[in-house]
Amino acid sequence: MSSQYNTLESFAENDTTEVHASAAASTQKQQQSNLPPIFLFDNDNSPIEATGLALNSIARGAVGMSSLFLGPALLILAQNAAKEAGGCDTTNNDDGGQECSDDDEGRVYGMRPSSLLTNIGVFSGVLSAILLPLFGAIVDHTPHRKAIGQWAAILLSIIKGIEIFVSKSTWFFISILQVLNYVLYQAHLCAAYAYTAELSTNPNEQTIYNARFQTVNYFSMLTFLIVVTLTSSLLNVGDIGQARVSQTLAFIICSLVFGFAWRWFFHPRPALRQVPPNGTLLTAGFRKLARTSSEILQHWAPLRYFLLSVMLSESATAALSTISTTYMIHVLNMNGSQIGTVFLCVFVAGIPGSKLGGMIGLKINPLRSALLCLVVFIINTTLAACIMTGEESQHIMYLFAAVWGVCLGWLHPTNAALYCTIIPRGQESELMGLYLFSGLVFSWVPPFLFTFLNEVGASMRIGLASLNLFFAGGFLFLKMIGDYQSAVDFALTRDGGSDDECRPSRDSFDGTEGTKRLSLPEMT
Repeated sequence: MSSQYNTLESFAENDTTEVHASAAASTQKQQQSNLPPIFLFDNDNSPIEATGLALNSIARGAVGMSSLFLGPALLILAQNAAKEAGGCDTTNNDDGGQECSDDDEGRVYGMRPSSLLTNIGVFSGVLSAILLPLFGAIVDHTPHRKAIGQWAAILLSIIKGIEIFVSKSTWFFISILQVLNYVLYQAHLCAAYAYTAELSTNPNEQTIYNARFQTVNYFSMLTFLIVVTLTSSLLNVGDIGQARVSQTLAFIICSLVFGFAWRWFFHPRPALRQVPPNGTLLTAGFRKLARTSSEILQHWAPLRYFLLSVMLSESATAALSTISTTYMIHVLNMNGSQIGTVFLCVFVAGIPGSKLGGMIGLKINPLRSALLCLVVFIINTTLAACIMTGEESQHIMYLFAAVWGVCLGWLHPTNAALYCTIIPRGQESELMGLYLFSGLVFSWVPPFLFTFLNEVGASMRIGLASLNLFFAGGFLFLKMIGDYQSAVDFALTRDGGSDDECRPSRDSFDGTEGTKRLSLPEMT
């Protein structure tokens, strides 16, 4: 395990005392020796935070899966509200209400109800992109990394409790809560990823950690989906009732697992550096983001192209669930139980997908693995938009969902491992914030494009196929990275050390011919 990994038991907020790596390693060993074997992740040499991150992945799975169950209910409630606003009868009773055709959506709050989920995605993406630099600044410049992860987890649990009461009168308020839910989730990930980046500086170990966390996350989602589906079937509830069941289970899991993990398995970290004398905490994140991004864009080709790729490909994968849910309801006319089965296919396939990503990444390197995954994404999405044209295509959706599941389980840990192996040593925590920001900065664009096409009356098949624009862009930028091993070798030779050592050189690295010419951002 890397000597750069430090575990601190406690510290005062304003304490600037340096703790030597050897003392931190000794403290970490003592903490691990006090743990029952069941709570040790993989082996005795794994950091205690590895166990915490594995537990955290369980609760994260409940958060993500519960939102997927909530989406169909919100769409149905929005549809009913729009038809009622237009004078349509949304009941089976012949009480004089005007009948509307299925194609007559109407409007609610100025939008088509079929645009609800993608509009939630637009606002979530924009707010997250704006606020993430602030979250990153708190993680970097204050000793509150653990507090960010812990309090975000607490608030996520509270939101899950409120969402249990989704109904005809609360659907719009809960739709707004979904935006807050997404922003808090990104703040939580910012803290969790900072811990993840410090687990190891060995490329193979980092790949294995990410793949295993992803596997735990997918098993959590799969179990959650099966329990909710079976419970809803036994209780004989409809789509709205199923959403309430899912939020109830998510509230219980998040309250227990998040609370246990962040209380016992995550330890505080000191501020990595002080806020610049001429800046504030509010502006520090944005300034560092601008400075670091400018330096990478100008002088470090591999990181530049990778982050541009992530901006496009991750935005498409983030929008896939909302766009596909809308597509299944309005084009394939699937109900909540069928959509739940579709996501069951996604997450069952995601488990071997995460394993496949780790195996291929170790076999041919993470860069080629990510390229191959994006090719599969493009082919599958193109065929889905061409073949699934109506209700008669419902059964084919399960096959396409399985392929998407493999790709999702494959791409995310591969991208994370690729990034962790081409960033300079000693700056993992800082640059993980930039990685998260890159995945969020354009996350609103695919749902915005889908909403625009939907509002002007274009076919939803075109909206679904529009995801390929972002997958293809991500592929092209990955191809421009050049030689993967050259980028890894450079990162390994650049030990971040103290802040004084992280000064830019006059060289640069073009990443194409294996010559090393680098300029790093001065992260102070």
